[in-house]
Amino acid sequence: MNPYKTAAHGIPRHESAAKVTGKALYTGDLSLPQMVYGMMIRSPHAHAEVTDIDLSQAKKTEGYIGALLPWEVPDTFYNCSGNPPSPLLMKDEKILTAHPLCVGDRILAIAARTPQALLKAAKAVKVSYRLLPSVHTIKDALKADAAPIQPHLSQNNILASREASAGDTEKGFEEADYIFEDDFHTSAMQHVAMEPTSCICDFSDGRKLNIWSNSQTPYQERRIMAELFGMNENDIRVVKPVMGGGFGARQQLHNQPAAALLSKKIRRPVKLINTREEEMYASVVRHEMQTHLKFGVTKEGILTAFRTEYYLNAGPYTTHTPTIVAAASRKFQYKVPNYLFNGYSIATNGPTAGAFRGYGNAQLTFGRELMMSRIARKLHLDPVEFRLRNHVQTGKKFPAATAAVTSCGIEKCARRCQKIRREIDEKEGLADNEEIRQAWGVSFACHGSGPSSKEGMSSAVILANDDGSIHLLTGSADIGQGSETMLSQIAAEYLGIPFSLVKITAADTGISPYDTGTFGSSQTYVSGNAVVLACQDIIQKLVHALSDCYGSTDITFGEDKKFHIPSKNQHLTFQEAAGQVFFGMKGAVIMGNSSYKAQESPNPFAVCMVKAEYEKKTNSIILRHVIEVVDVGTPINPLTVIGQIEGGIGQGVGYALTETLEHNRRAGKVISSDLLTYRVPLISDMPDIHGEYIESFEPTGPLGAKSVGELTTVPVAPAIADAVSQASGREINRIPLSESFFIKPNKK
Repeated sequence: MNPYKTAAHGIPRHESAAKVTGKALYTGDLSLPQMVYGMMIRSPHAHAEVTDIDLSQAKKTEGYIGALLPWEVPDTFYNCSGNPPSPLLMKDEKILTAHPLCVGDRILAIAARTPQALLKAAKAVKVSYRLLPSVHTIKDALKADAAPIQPHLSQNNILASREASAGDTEKGFEEADYIFEDDFHTSAMQHVAMEPTSCICDFSDGRKLNIWSNSQTPYQERRIMAELFGMNENDIRVVKPVMGGGFGARQQLHNQPAAALLSKKIRRPVKLINTREEEMYASVVRHEMQTHLKFGVTKEGILTAFRTEYYLNAGPYTTHTPTIVAAASRKFQYKVPNYLFNGYSIATNGPTAGAFRGYGNAQLTFGRELMMSRIARKLHLDPVEFRLRNHVQTGKKFPAATAAVTSCGIEKCARRCQKIRREIDEKEGLADNEEIRQAWGVSFACHGSGPSSKEGMSSAVILANDDGSIHLLTGSADIGQGSETMLSQIAAEYLGIPFSLVKITAADTGISPYDTGTFGSSQTYVSGNAVVLACQDIIQKLVHALSDCYGSTDITFGEDKKFHIPSKNQHLTFQEAAGQVFFGMKGAVIMGNSSYKAQESPNPFAVCMVKAEYEKKTNSIILRHVIEVVDVGTPINPLTVIGQIEGGIGQGVGYALTETLEHNRRAGKVISSDLLTYRVPLISDMPDIHGEYIESFEPTGPLGAKSVGELTTVPVAPAIADAVSQASGREINRIPLSESFFIKPNKK
């Protein structure tokens, strides 16, 4: 039974009506006086040197305003990652460059009065290049004769390495009855958010910089820009309008520095929006991964040792790569006394890689979970029971982790999945004949409820109005996942007021309090805890204010969400108390505020099962069902949780089946530059989805909640690959599966 009045109820997102009626204002909808339009001129080559830039014809086009050239920007390295400062974030990127290291590298920026004039002017720009040798694969980058791509960081193409260990793996392998090992590969993947990368920069006076952008990390971007331009942070304002998705792609600076300096040069605001083609090859991607996994296990099915060599293809710039490697090292959810993780950030001239939903966890979990299923079947054990036998439980630590698990409902998730699976099989059966074979696959997963580096911090301010409504200010950026609604629900629940009395303003560095950013699945846990603390603060301030009003010192705020004044035998709601304070003899404006910095990152858990069908004559596969059950503690908004499960499954289906950035080695470039050649799953490709959550409670979370966002996509690809492997009888070690199978739609 739900003990809450507002939390754990399915409330439609507060901005949903504005979105479906077209009233929501995205960055592309905004306009400023005298604003012009900007575009990046990008390198068509993976590695080259600019020998000449000719603007003579561009200047003759009608509507041309100006251009910003590589030698007109600070000759300074920076790291675009929207993370707090860290030694892992190495500086190796420039605002504009005459030495492009990948296709899509920014050479110059151009501006014109209208979008049409901009296209004509951009086509008239002539850039000459001298081509240089390039490397595109992890294997080629690691060759002894490969030239270093970032020589100021490393004399080879290993930009960084990371080790995490526990016990003695050699001893663990000696104690094992069986050794299992294999190599796995996952491809680079695009985010394909509905809204392309966009910004409006107004630096026209050269003193104050105002930016509107679809950013996940406004405060980090403000800090990086201030460092780049030698400005005070309070002279830069970053505002996030309504946003059409992010998935990690907007957790780093993209075009903002160049657009800002272009605005300063031409003394006009500049709007710069990527084309969809630019999004595909010039925006960051999920890292290509190559890994070798080795397991030691007893004949009773107990893990004794695990070791991995984990390689991520960073492209030419490090961005998040070392932090992603570090995050992946801490997501092994099984009990193993001897553990060794060696991770490597590898530079190539391929697409720049960065943050993507799952943050290294999705890649490593793919191979790990396929191996867990193989081990179980070769030992004649049920894959679910084998996993549960070896799973870390509450009070115990993950290998190489510093903190114990504080809540874990993994078995409940598994049992619920099994029940749904039985119901499906009872209804449909499990075909195995001359034409087709159907089979089930399974995968477990975990994630965190904030950055695993524990750098996550959020703040909240609550201003009480005279009618008892509140204005909640938070730096947390809602990128389409519904965090503003969820935080408003927490505030309403804690203060005992209707949801309709909460107004929220978020992600505006000019007025909202600091937040490290929307990443690491941190909004529910980190931002939610900040809201709880701010609620506690405003309650205490109301108690003190009421004490002044009534001359009483025994006023309390009870579990019934009322202020109890024993001396007057009165019991006031939050609204009534606010009215008393505002209009009493000693009137006061009441405001609560607080910050929360996560000391730990509690793990949410998920179990995914997939029913796949293999058609023998055509070597084709069809996905029939995907079941995913999650342990996310208290679901603050069940509608959002189910939506996250469905969205995560959709992204996982694409990752497993079809999505890859195809690479032309002769041309040295990505050729998947549009949504015809890069295939995102359509509704006809989607299986029947069964998404649920189990009852759980996280003791350190706001109202018992932990995260959901990234978790839901992590187990999907390995469960699909496991199901297809069982149906086809072939071991699978790489995705997308379209490289080996014909993918048939689920629905016509």
